[in-house]
Amino acid sequence: MLNLSVRTSATGDRRSGQAMLEYVIVFVAILSVVSVLALFLYAVRQQSNRTLDLVASEYP
Repeated sequence: MLNLSVRTSATGDRRSGQAMLEYVIVFVAILSVVSVLALFLYAVRQQSNRTLDLVASEYP
């Protein structure tokens, strides 16, 4: 009457491994985006410090 399929352990292991791999890939992607944004923030702060030094200089 009802055909209930039972998952084998190999199929379950592959699916959980795939999910873990997807989580790792997303984590690495988010970490790289945060690193690039931190690098951009560092560059902008350095540039703003240079600009402030030029504006505050007493050179005529």
